[in-house]
Amino acid sequence: MNRYSVIAFNHHSTKIKSLDEVFVDESVLNARLHAIKSELKVQGLMYVATCNRMEFFFSSDHAVTKKEVNKLLHILHSEWKQEKVERFSKQALLYNGEEAVRHVFRVASSLDSLVVGEREIITQMRSAYEWSQKQELTDDYIRILMRKTIETAKKVYTDTKIAEKPVSVMSLACRKLQEWRVSNNSRVIMIGAGQTADVLVKYLSKHGFTKFTVFNRTQKHAKELAAKYNLEAYSLKELETYDKGFDILITCVKSSKPVVDKALFEKLRNGEKTIKTVVDLGLPFNVDKKVLTLKNVQSVTTASIEAIAKENLQGRKSEMSAANIIIDTAIEEYYKDIQGRKIELAMREVPQQVHKLREQAMSAVFSKEIEALSPDSKKVLEKVVDYLEKKYISIPMRLAKDILLNPDNYN
Repeated sequence: MNRYSVIAFNHHSTKIKSLDEVFVDESVLNARLHAIKSELKVQGLMYVATCNRMEFFFSSDHAVTKKEVNKLLHILHSEWKQEKVERFSKQALLYNGEEAVRHVFRVASSLDSLVVGEREIITQMRSAYEWSQKQELTDDYIRILMRKTIETAKKVYTDTKIAEKPVSVMSLACRKLQEWRVSNNSRVIMIGAGQTADVLVKYLSKHGFTKFTVFNRTQKHAKELAAKYNLEAYSLKELETYDKGFDILITCVKSSKPVVDKALFEKLRNGEKTIKTVVDLGLPFNVDKKVLTLKNVQSVTTASIEAIAKENLQGRKSEMSAANIIIDTAIEEYYKDIQGRKIELAMREVPQQVHKLREQAMSAVFSKEIEALSPDSKKVLEKVVDYLEKKYISIPMRLAKDILLNPDNYN
């Protein structure tokens, strides 16, 4: 347990409007994460970024300190002045040991989400791990932590009503569209073709929306979404020349800078004076904040639905106690898992040592006696020794784990 630490920037400690400043451009993200791993001298790192959090999960032989939060921010944003580093360092949440593991379990189980009960977070956590692993940032301890994390989150969703009548940031945004009585005949521009876009198109389609045009950096993903829902698909570059107008603009991409500035927005509006609806689910914001204050523009952002999210939390408080009990049990189980892993690592040389003893016995200590045996007797002896070697290797491992799991049996 003491191997784990978490540095978190999320909606609990930082205003969502300010969170967008912490994110870093994807073009330099990999290099800076590797620099963080090296400078903080940690063995494993997992990076998580969603619409209301940016967090770093560490596996290390030492606890991460507040001083290292400063170091992380300096590496992540080398252009920041010391005053800004200090300001965001104070907003960071730091967890070590059991509290770090508990935090990770709570995040994946949506207990720590802006919208408690949203199921998307478990997929986001899995994707974050797979991405971090692909970048060669993680280690074996992060791997087994995530395995237990996903298992625990699934149990929370299955054994409690925390996600009953599920809501999400996306569904709350759609609720705002309904409140504004936005016509389902509206022309919808969708920037982004990931999981969030998929959920939104599916949700809006159920409510009668049919006119979708999707733009994405990777045209392959846009075409996949287009084929799935029979909509138009273009590359993000083609957004500059799009002239068919729109009624609703939905953005949900990862970008350290706004994808839609004021000039592009006016070009997309194509001279139309009717009210335009902007749904910006990106963090940092995908749409320049100046656009959101324009006349005839109504907007929904992650920040603007916080009040609705609080109402959602009130309705799910009774289930949070049951979810926390599941997490408490999972932590106890995980403690034993970690102890078992330590035993495995400590005893990984046992098979080699046993095999070495076997070879020495056969080739040196009892070589003369073995040579005197008939070919059939030698085969039988080989079988007996092979059997004993395999069984002997498993005995100490099994015994050690049993002592760990059932200590009262050995008092």
